[in-house]
Amino acid sequence: MLERGPLNTGGFPKPSIKHWIVTPIGENAKAVSRPEGTDVDAFQVRNHAIQDICNKQQFGGGDRHYLGVQWTLWDGQLVLTMLITVTVLHETLRIEVTGHALGPVNSLFTTKPEAPTKEVAKSVRFWETRKVTLPLVDTDEVVRLTARAPLTWYPPLLNWLGGTLTLPEPFGLRHAWADQPWRHRFMADDALRAATPVLRVVHAAAIKVLEENGVDTEKFGTRSSFLSTAVQDVSPRKADVYDA
Repeated sequence: MLERGPLNTGGFPKPSIKHWIVTPIGENAKAVSRPEGTDVDAFQVRNHAIQDICNKQQFGGGDRHYLGVQWTLWDGQLVLTMLITVTVLHETLRIEVTGHALGPVNSLFTTKPEAPTKEVAKSVRFWETRKVTLPLVDTDEVVRLTARAPLTWYPPLLNWLGGTLTLPEPFGLRHAWADQPWRHRFMADDALRAATPVLRVVHAAAIKVLEENGVDTEKFGTRSSFLSTAVQDVSPRKADVYDA
């Protein structure tokens, strides 16, 4: 219901809401494999396995469950992800909401390539200059490519000469060519504004589930007021600086 609001002002676009099963990966891992086994179908964890992870394992070792709420904004330039996880330890219910912003795409991948140029003196009016377009590939590079052309039939030798680009599993290269969204004022505003509605929806849903299961939620009134106050903090800050 996040895309619905009391006013016809556009508001949220429809988010993608999916179950995320996160597996711990060691730092500097050389390879990451896709999940396998009877609980996996087409690299997606089955529903009964998701329920087992939710109900039995959220502390110590093993996989973790998150509910992912994701928006793709600015024509794919900005991806906002809210991850929600729930844990119950002894008599403590903990609901965590974490926000992640990715984008925008570096301008290197969205702008047209331009040939290099240089200024040279005119032949007659030597005190004036003109701009000359230089070739995209210099002479040494042409010779190198020509020498490598007969070797295209033998990939191992070609890879040894020129190297290869290995995509890490599961092709998570976006973080390598994305800039910080905080350099774009409107993208930063969208990322910050999305947190409060999601937080309030999660809080209201948790209270509703507790009430439906016979839990006295009267004691949560103070916590609810504190949460609403915290997300509307009026302390002075620098609008153009995000300290993450």
